Amino acid sequence: MPNNFERVKYILTKNPKLLIKVPGKIGRKFHKHFHPIESLKLQINKNKRKRTRLLNNYKNPKRALIYVVYENQPHLQSYKLLFLEALAKLSDKVLIVLNSTLPDNDIKNLGKYGQVINRENIGYDTAAFRHGILLLKKELKNFDELLLVNDTNVGPMTDLSAVFKKMSAKKLDFWGISYGEKQEDFTGFNPYGVILEHLQSYFLVIEKNMFQTPEFLQYWENLSDTDSRNKAIGKHETVFTRYFSDLGFIHGAVAGNNEDSAMYIHPLTMLKEFDVPLVKYTAFSNDTDDKFAWQGLERKTEVPDLINYIKNETKFPNEILEEVIDTIQCTPHPEHILIIDGVENQIPQCTRYRVTNKAEQLRSFGYDVWTVNASDFQMGYAEYASQIIIYRTPYNEQFEQLIKLAHQYNKPIFYDIDDLVYDTVYTNQLEYTKNLSPQEKMAYDLGVRSYGRLMNLCDAFITSTTDLKKELSKLGKPVYLNRNLASQELISISEKAVKKTVKDDKKIKIGYFSGSITHNENFDLIMPAILRILKEFPQTELHLVGHLTIPDEMKNYKKQLVIHDFVDWTSLPSLLARMDINLAPLIDSVFNKAKSEIKWLEAALVGVPTIASDIGSFSESIMNDQTGILAADESWYEQLKDLVNNKTKLKNLGDNARSKVITAYGTIKHKDEFIEVING
Repeated sequence: MPNNFERVKYILTKNPKLLIKVPGKIGRKFHKHFHPIESLKLQINKNKRKRTRLLNNYKNPKRALIYVVYENQPHLQSYKLLFLEALAKLSDKVLIVLNSTLPDNDIKNLGKYGQVINRENIGYDTAAFRHGILLLKKELKNFDELLLVNDTNVGPMTDLSAVFKKMSAKKLDFWGISYGEKQEDFTGFNPYGVILEHLQSYFLVIEKNMFQTPEFLQYWENLSDTDSRNKAIGKHETVFTRYFSDLGFIHGAVAGNNEDSAMYIHPLTMLKEFDVPLVKYTAFSNDTDDKFAWQGLERKTEVPDLINYIKNETKFPNEILEEVIDTIQCTPHPEHILIIDGVENQIPQCTRYRVTNKAEQLRSFGYDVWTVNASDFQMGYAEYASQIIIYRTPYNEQFEQLIKLAHQYNKPIFYDIDDLVYDTVYTNQLEYTKNLSPQEKMAYDLGVRSYGRLMNLCDAFITSTTDLKKELSKLGKPVYLNRNLASQELISISEKAVKKTVKDDKKIKIGYFSGSITHNENFDLIMPAILRILKEFPQTELHLVGHLTIPDEMKNYKKQLVIHDFVDWTSLPSLLARMDINLAPLIDSVFNKAKSEIKWLEAALVGVPTIASDIGSFSESIMNDQTGILAADESWYEQLKDLVNNKTKLKNLGDNARSKVITAYGTIKHKDEFIEVING
């Protein structure tokens, strides 16, 4: 068998051009794994720490404890006092940093064990530790060990002094109970760009050769803005270990197991097999297998066996254990309505009307509403949701699992769809899809069928138009109408646009705002009428906005043609307000009948009248000759000509439409079939 050298020699002999690439590859590998300056600095630091470590008092250390308390119950929970009592017996100085308000008697009980400092609850326990360290910085020179512990630990289940003795024998610079695993930086704040293995910050012990250094104090002085959970984790918890390790300090943990979030998922295993002296409070909440399912995990709960073990094999007080369990089980979790956005703002208009505006409508009725992109969805978002709305999201196994789990807990699942894009029977009618290549059509159809597959797993449908509701009803499930509504922000922006706009009396500006790539065929419907108007009325201008291929026939009217790029929705009202007439043609098809009246709505908000095809939602929403014009296919020229010649009618139509939309199409307190179902 040839060895590796012989293989490489053979390959290079047959492919001499590869020799050119070898130096570059070697160089890249060298730079990736060899950092001489950093390695030298680390070695110098390690040698320095090795010398200062000799000064540590591992046998009979004088300890300072900073214990952080945050209480969300009316009274201080007993387990927090019990753990503090055990720590206080091992400590010579105790500073209790209180991140919440407590009754005087609870503060008095805390005061039995040390000095109590009350601070505003900002920055999580990270900022509280910082507060305590900076408060004690002049005193720390008098101590051998610094303990940083928060109140999320239920215990001790074993003798804490034995744990300290075991860890002292290792002669470390700092240690904790457990490590957090290496993973991607989900916080967005970790300076290393990845979360490395790190000591978890709920329980840390630091020796004097580390906490008495200038670097330690500087670390805490420079640590700021941890006012969100992700900031606290990304800036401190997942940084602290690496930061001081790079300075040459060595660390360790009581538990040798840091896989699979063991402290939270396998608490009994950690007690019995890894000498951990405590249970994390939140571990008790994982008391059923479904609790893990709501976290997107397939695990078996250890909590029932854990409770029996604590009762029968430890000296932990049963009454305090029962208090912990009762508090967790009886603590109410506020419900919310969850909206999952499958469009994810790729089509901004869709996300705005079907997610953002719906959330605003629901909130106006007092509901707490969460919105999340489908790609960011985690099962935990849905655990305490009273209703779940899935908007235009393709099928995947995670969402199928969500629906199954939601059904177990009687959570209704609605699928929101605002176009006939769930079945190729409808999309095959589009001119756009007819012009796709076979490969493009296959990919498009796959997406359409994926919508339909997830839809069929849901309990009911929400939709935006009456015609779409009729088509959806054929699937045999309840369908609730929830029209597209104007947000308060859009109404406000539109009002400002109306006030700022001064129209040119010498021109008639006709606007066609193309919402998507499917709309060229609709423009073709009215092009003959437009060409006649441009020819007969030189004062007219045609403004084309958005996704539209300019027809060759229009080239003869370049002076009357104004092309605008697709504009952001916040800029749309000011552009719309400059128009005199808004065009909304639709070819009469099942697909187009299902479309909503957004084009009329947005123009109406700035007082611009719309001529729309007399089909679908336009026919329902527009009162002909009062809040707009409904045009048959053959009447577009006559209707346009009438408006071009009648500015008084233009103004009246625009004013009427604006009045109707503001009073009947705003999100706030707007009742419809969907709201009636939610309200019960």
